[in-house]
Amino acid sequence: MDSPPLSSAEKKNLRGIAQRLKPHVQLGKHGLSAAVLAELETALTKNGLIKVRFECDREGIKNFCAEITAQTHSELVGSVGKVAVFFRDMPEQT
Repeated sequence: MDSPPLSSAEKKNLRGIAQRLKPHVQLGKHGLSAAVLAELETALTKNGLIKVRFECDREGIKNFCAEITAQTHSELVGSVGKVAVFFRDMPEQT
């Protein structure tokens, strides 16, 4: 049950909201471990919109972003410098 890709206007709106967020997770030289993925999953399920800070070079950030979107079924909203913002629809509250 994948949601349709976000439009550029939706991404712009989400980036504006994300400016006020603090990074949920910091990724460094240890990479994307199972514990980090579990934390990302929890944060996305709870908040829908999260910010991740990276401690690596541009190529590493690009690779991490691709891996995070694939593993968590989220969408990269934007990235600036060593920070990226990810979004996933939150589950419906019943």
